[in-house]
Amino acid sequence: MSNLEANTTIGVPALIDGYYAIDYQVHSFRSHDGLASIQEQCRRAVEIGLDEIGFSEHKDFDPKDPVVDYFDYEAYLTEIEAARTEFAGVLKIRAGVEVDYQHWFEDKIANYLDTHPFDFVIGSVHYVDNSMVMTSSYTENRTAEQAYRDYFCAVQDSVESGLIDILGHLEYANRRGIGAYGMYSALHYQKELKSLFRAMIARGIPLEINTAGLHHVGLTYPTAESVEIYTAEGGRLLSIGSDGHEPAKLGYQYATAAEIALSKGLTHLCTWENRQKTEVPIVQN
Repeated sequence: MSNLEANTTIGVPALIDGYYAIDYQVHSFRSHDGLASIQEQCRRAVEIGLDEIGFSEHKDFDPKDPVVDYFDYEAYLTEIEAARTEFAGVLKIRAGVEVDYQHWFEDKIANYLDTHPFDFVIGSVHYVDNSMVMTSSYTENRTAEQAYRDYFCAVQDSVESGLIDILGHLEYANRRGIGAYGMYSALHYQKELKSLFRAMIARGIPLEINTAGLHHVGLTYPTAESVEIYTAEGGRLLSIGSDGHEPAKLGYQYATAAEIALSKGLTHLCTWENRQKTEVPIVQN
């Protein structure tokens, strides 16, 4: 049985032997939608053999968002430090943040990051023009081509903002877009993707392979097709994340992400401390 076949059940420890195993998209109760404590997520990380866990708690900036003030930075750091003490020598724990990006509140994001240090910053696009991507309010006046192109434009804005370290769950638009418009092919959007990837490469921003899409729509965010376009453009920087909001989804299908990366020529992962990256081989001898 291959790693791809064996690593498909939520709750079963990931087959990560032989890989340097990270999960840099993890949420706890410190995110408004988290379902576990930092300690519980770390305990699960040790059980499944992760080398590093990166908490990327949601920080929102839209003043109309009901959870805009939910994230408590000081409480978060206190819990991170307690976990680092408890799991010292067993698990590397990184304190990150996932910012919900829209270009109109770039200044708020910049001001926040200037005064709140993190190990890494993930930039993710969930909304475009104040509408959640691919919901009915977003799609009602857009063709499929326009809907995806507007999304990719917003993602490129996040990269060019200079605010982020990792691009989070590219093609998250597929979560609802496939239901709205039918099957998606990255080849249809090569122009937009190539432009985006060139911007990422110029700024040294890694591409995340996010495995949450495998239980949302049966595809990683981004798809393997898009990873191939990324490497063809010269991309080599990689992150992997499960978007796990509970322990059962931590490290979900890690081997699948690792094997996609390796099959497209990506051989190293980026790890982070104080917003400085280090490259580590995916395959460990």
